[in-house]
Amino acid sequence: MSNIEWTEKTWNPVTGCTKISAGCKYCYAETLSKRLKSMGVNGYQNGFAITCHEDRLNQPLKRKIPTMYFVNSMSDLFHPRVPFDFITQVMATIRHAPHHTYQILTKRPKVMQKYFANKDVPKNAWLGTSVENNQIFIG
Repeated sequence: MSNIEWTEKTWNPVTGCTKISAGCKYCYAETLSKRLKSMGVNGYQNGFAITCHEDRLNQPLKRKIPTMYFVNSMSDLFHPRVPFDFITQVMATIRHAPHHTYQILTKRPKVMQKYFANKDVPKNAWLGTSVENNQIFIG
């Protein structure tokens, strides 16, 4: 289970990120990834550098119990350094496990919009963006 109260499990096919706004100043994922790297945890050898983990793509397929997954609690799936081809693989997993619900949050809604410009959003994916203040952010 997850310690995040609004989800059941996390699935991190991508780890790492870069700061994009003031809301990133105290990023829990960056702090945690540094700790995981120092502990030698598999998947965090690169620290907080963007890393796509192909070996994690099928993790949700192994779980038969319907589960609410937070996708990339340790990254932003729509970071510019995550190739669209890899995002397509993530979406394929989501489509192949329709009994799960996937929560995908991004601080880069324009990248997400560009990705889905000519693609359907999987019915079991909830897309959202982080909002920090009442100023419009486009980036």
